[in-house]
Amino acid sequence: MKFSFDNIIGSSFKSELPVFDNMDAYIDFILPKIKPYSESLEDQKLYVNKRWKEFRDDEDFHEAVLYIFQDDEVGSLLLSIDGNIGVGSWEVLPKSNTLILESGGKKQKSELFDLAFLNKDFLILKKHGNQKRINKKKYLVLGFEKSCGKLDWLDLMDKMYDLYRGNWLFTLMIILLLLVAGLLLFSIFM
Repeated sequence: MKFSFDNIIGSSFKSELPVFDNMDAYIDFILPKIKPYSESLEDQKLYVNKRWKEFRDDEDFHEAVLYIFQDDEVGSLLLSIDGNIGVGSWEVLPKSNTLILESGGKKQKSELFDLAFLNKDFLILKKHGNQKRINKKKYLVLGFEKSCGKLDWLDLMDKMYDLYRGNWLFTLMIILLLLVAGLLLFSIFM
């Protein structure tokens, strides 16, 4: 383990992620803390032409599911399930941070999602409507495969919570530096 100022301060103030029953509860807890760091769906360079791995907390979910939002004229959506490709489409509704996903194939369906969180590593979409009432998952949770692909869903929640921990620590360090600078200025001029 490396010893540095950041490790010493960080371990002193590290906020542990509470334990919840399911992934929706984790996300409901984490989202308000990291929402200020979210980007907009209008910033397509963050999610288009990238491989997004789907995460679920379902013990029966063992497939490797990838979403690839293609940058083409029709907004093609490639959906890979264990390497088998299906083609659908995607569309961002203007000025709404709302996404329509259409899956192709025999069970063609269109779904409406609101953006819950987006950055270079996470794309969290909230399905419109009361999903709990019909016993469905509230969120479609996607992690950038290159940085999150080998994680399980609990590790992904911890990585997402690190966004809050890291920014909280940074803010604390800025406040401490300002206090020290203020004390130095006070001692110089008094």
